[in-house]
Amino acid sequence: MAQGKVSVTAINTGSGALKEVERSALFIGVGVHNIGQVVAINAQSDFEDLISEQDSPLKSQLSAWVRNGDDLVSGWAMPLNTGDNILAAIDQAMDLDVSPEMIVVTTPVTGKAEVEAYQAKALEIMSKYARRIRILVAAPGCDADEATGQTWAEHREAIQSLIDGVVGDRVAVIPLLFGDELGGVTGRLCKRSVTIADSPMRVQTGALSLMSLPSDKSGAPLTNAVTAALDSLRFSCTQFYTDLDGIYFGDVNMLDAEGGDFQKIEHGRIVDKAARQVRIRAIYQIKNRRLNNSPTGIAYGKRVLGQPLREMAKSMNIGSDKFPGEIREPKDDAISLTFMTPTRLNVIMKVQPVDSPQEILVGIMLDREE
Repeated sequence: MAQGKVSVTAINTGSGALKEVERSALFIGVGVHNIGQVVAINAQSDFEDLISEQDSPLKSQLSAWVRNGDDLVSGWAMPLNTGDNILAAIDQAMDLDVSPEMIVVTTPVTGKAEVEAYQAKALEIMSKYARRIRILVAAPGCDADEATGQTWAEHREAIQSLIDGVVGDRVAVIPLLFGDELGGVTGRLCKRSVTIADSPMRVQTGALSLMSLPSDKSGAPLTNAVTAALDSLRFSCTQFYTDLDGIYFGDVNMLDAEGGDFQKIEHGRIVDKAARQVRIRAIYQIKNRRLNNSPTGIAYGKRVLGQPLREMAKSMNIGSDKFPGEIREPKDDAISLTFMTPTRLNVIMKVQPVDSPQEILVGIMLDREE
């Protein structure tokens, strides 16, 4: 004899929403309050209460971050005393499960070894925590003191050695020419009106709000010639357009090797986002027998692991125009799955950025035909 039995279970396939790491930043620098503590911040935070009543390097960059971001910017700040070990502070934040997209170091570097140490720290964090982090670092600005200061040429020569020969695809160095452009460009990278695939050079994002236009010891103002020379050395700087009001930014140059794929921050950001999301999807497939070495199993794996790429490729229509997604729609060969052994699966994925011009050449000619 037999009796009927029914049991219903809810199956967790791991296809739900994932937390967004993108557009979050951890600021580290000299402050007065909450020394050595990680404090949560957003656009509504009172930095005088959290950081310092007086001006401080950290407070200045945070204020620029909010001005150049939007009302949804959020992250963390870690005030330190002058001379505190910044690398140890980063370790402390990681141990507290702070997981930002960017770490912003507001204390200017003084030597090449420091820049290389930040690259090493980013790689260590990736190995230890599987967190893909980019570090934006300040460099000294131009000393405008008439007696002891620098000309723009002397300033360029003084800071050139900071990154000369450095390979660091996870580090960008921003000279504090205005004094707060490090926070300003971080705010631009955190804006939600554009995607993480958009360059901070994008003019339609708007002009930057920074401190007053700087000058060197002789009173010569900052010009495009100065910033272009620094950009050619792989520093990341502001720029201007003749007869167009406002201050804009150039590329955020990562210190990748010549010919590397990740010399611009936006290329690394889309790859990092895909990697973060695919990693979680892949964890859910451990010992899932639906993902197996058969045509249907491989097709299942491509569909599940390719979901983040399809979501990143979604575009948005604005009237008759289309605002592209973060990447191009993945093609059939964008994902390749190969079982190397019965228990080891190799997955290769390709993400294709959507190109946009940074140099536009226009030719105009007369048309005298009737």
